[in-house]
Amino acid sequence: MTWDVEIGKLATMIILMGVLILIFINYRKIEKVNLLFFAGFILFSLLDFFCYFYFKLTKLPTDTFFVVGISVVFSLYLLFYYQLFESRLLKKIQSFILIIFLVNVFCMLYFEENFLGKFSFNMLYINIILLTFSIILFLYQTFNSDKIFEIKNYLPFWISVSSLIYYIGIIPIFYFRTKVSPDLYFFILFLLNFINNAVLVFGLLCNKPDKFK
Repeated sequence: MTWDVEIGKLATMIILMGVLILIFINYRKIEKVNLLFFAGFILFSLLDFFCYFYFKLTKLPTDTFFVVGISVVFSLYLLFYYQLFESRLLKKIQSFILIIFLVNVFCMLYFEENFLGKFSFNMLYINIILLTFSIILFLYQTFNSDKIFEIKNYLPFWISVSSLIYYIGIIPIFYFRTKVSPDLYFFILFLLNFINNAVLVFGLLCNKPDKFK
């Protein structure tokens, strides 16, 4: 297959810009508990924009920006789920996940050569596993509560679905990145980004926080 990588990247950025505008338009409907996720999402989007144009202008590697930025983004996502958990047990489990996250970052910083100068896929895989486990715990809590009856209007549910699709999807494509054609690699990334943003937009439009007060 033939896929124009540059057009795909520009299309992804245009979609991201549209989603960011929608977030700012609907900020009054976004409850405080969701702000940590959207802070991470906006940071991730701005990081993507910055690294794209920085590389275009300078041709210099952007690994350091991604290493630092991704670490902050995942910490915000994990804290977001900590806030969502209602039982002591789930909060304790999420606290343990946060500790593992911090230990992972510090271990990578200490043991992995040139950690800040080269993007670490090993760290990314571990972070995705931790986030996935957090999402599964949240879905367990949601499906065992009254929120299940108004699931369509519950924004954290759609945030979780979009994140689960995106991050589970990028593990195999990143792992086999050197064994597939660049066209296929970037097409799948574009598709995952599109689905991720589409689900998030659906959640934002259907969000009715008053039903969960």
